[in-house]
Amino acid sequence: MRHTAAVLGSPISHSLSPTIHNYLYHKHQMDYEYIAVEVKELEFKEWIRSALTESEQWFGFSLTMPLKESVCDAQLSNLLILDSVAKRIQSANTIYRSDEKWQALSTDLLAFEYLLARHSFNSVLMIGAGATARTAVCALERVSVGRDLHVKVLRRNIKRDAKLLQAAGRVQVEFMDWDVFRDWDSFDLVINTVPNTGVVELAERFPGSAVLMDAIYAPWPPAFTAAQMRFGKPVISGLELLTAQALYQFQLMTGKSLDFDTTFSEVLDFLNQR
Repeated sequence: MRHTAAVLGSPISHSLSPTIHNYLYHKHQMDYEYIAVEVKELEFKEWIRSALTESEQWFGFSLTMPLKESVCDAQLSNLLILDSVAKRIQSANTIYRSDEKWQALSTDLLAFEYLLARHSFNSVLMIGAGATARTAVCALERVSVGRDLHVKVLRRNIKRDAKLLQAAGRVQVEFMDWDVFRDWDSFDLVINTVPNTGVVELAERFPGSAVLMDAIYAPWPPAFTAAQMRFGKPVISGLELLTAQALYQFQLMTGKSLDFDTTFSEVLDFLNQR
């Protein structure tokens, strides 16, 4: 039986995860495959229970939204161990085997840390307050040890505030109402976590920032990335975030270590040449 990993979600046909993982399997001459499987939110609990208990085929899973949140509250503790940080941010995008047990954690968090550690910043604007924003603010706390970091969070729904504050830890968070926001001038870093359709009008008013981190990569270029590029200012792209989290997944799922920086650059080049 061929060893198989999969990205789960709906819709899932657009995912670049199979492209990245299968590139790495081929590069390292591993007889593994990685596929995309359409799994809707309401189907997830039953589907993953079956996969984790009834088949030796699987060796790992990647999760897209909203399954990243579903895995944290699907009452699966008898089947998998949820990482403590994933519990805090209420998001996990990776399921893998370790010591014959299934584990779940967020390689999105590791990717945010990897990319943010390359930059210096004190004031941050976060656009959105959902699972991706919770992951990003937790990463900000972890890369800003010893510094007082202030993050303003631009959001539409106050119901998400409590979960984001839990994820933020010692980071100072100030929530702002989306509809009245106008002041772009005081941020070293802007992080967009909202899909393209939700931010087009906001991005039209964006004058650029010292650094933009855009978690969105499709359609390319997403609205905030396009605006930042027009001003010739640095972008940490959604494609970089996707690539970094996939490399961490590959290492966890296969147990194979990578020369991370070199492989990161190689995979990005491969994706950009497609």
